Amino acid sequence: MKAPARALLAILSLAVAAASPLAVADNYPSKPVRMIVPVTAGGGVDTAARLIATHLRAELGQTFVVENKPGAGGNIGLDLLAKSPADGYTLAVIPNTMTINHTLMSKLPFDTLKSFAPVVQIGNTPAVLGARAGLAPKSLKELVAYAKSHPGKLSYAGCDTGSALHLAGEMFKQQADVDITHVPYKGCSDSVPNVLGGQVDLIFITLTNIAGYIKDGRMRVYAVAADRRTPYAPDLPTGAEQGFPDFNIDIWYGMLAPAGTPPDIVAKLNTAVNAILRKPDVQSSLATSYLTPVGGTPGQFGQKIRSDIERYGAVIRKAHIRVE
Repeated sequence: MKAPARALLAILSLAVAAASPLAVADNYPSKPVRMIVPVTAGGGVDTAARLIATHLRAELGQTFVVENKPGAGGNIGLDLLAKSPADGYTLAVIPNTMTINHTLMSKLPFDTLKSFAPVVQIGNTPAVLGARAGLAPKSLKELVAYAKSHPGKLSYAGCDTGSALHLAGEMFKQQADVDITHVPYKGCSDSVPNVLGGQVDLIFITLTNIAGYIKDGRMRVYAVAADRRTPYAPDLPTGAEQGFPDFNIDIWYGMLAPAGTPPDIVAKLNTAVNAILRKPDVQSSLATSYLTPVGGTPGQFGQKIRSDIERYGAVIRKAHIRVE
């Protein structure tokens, strides 16, 4: 082979190598990465996103810039992600409202299952069934018996209508076959005072919002909506151990990329976040929000999304809940 031909072949080989997914992943990230959070600043998902972004800079050597894009139940931020280039430079850290909105809302500007590439589940915290301190039943079994003998008398709050906490209430009603009246609110901050004041009997909420009230005796918890006890309150019984094995609702946060993002970039991000979640200082920070680190593979996170869409969809359809 003549020298010019060999030189041309070498150039072409380098070009092919540079264009390969492995080479793209090796060079990633070579500029700052945008991280969309589809809710307002200051909440649990925003705090978790900023924590992960700070550590990703140390892991991958680039700045990860958090941008809050709230609105439409998280759909504005998710739509922005869906329409972004699939190059790994636009990501999102999301709460699990996406899996609810899939069934809850009649029109979405994206396809929940096709528009995104799952990267990793970051953490989760279970819902709990709490109550005002003066409510007569002392256990979940007694509560169910009381609700059956007094249909419609008990009331419950579940933060926002259509939220996972609202659906936790509907799931419990369906599984226990009881009639409990839902009292809608626009947020947890509005509903908690009314439970403390006795205007509402029960509340489906996370420990973050009521841990202090449990400690001072102003609220009790009948059950943790999980298949195992939470490490942050190991004395609280689960619904599963009290006869309700399917009463399982967790609030989780996870990272998504646009569909079509190169698998090697997704894998690199997944590896980095898993490493971050193993750090003791990160686990301590998440614990302040009662979040348990999860991690795992993109495939496992994708399966979690699909299974939650199915579970929440069944509850929504049976309860005839709709939000436009």
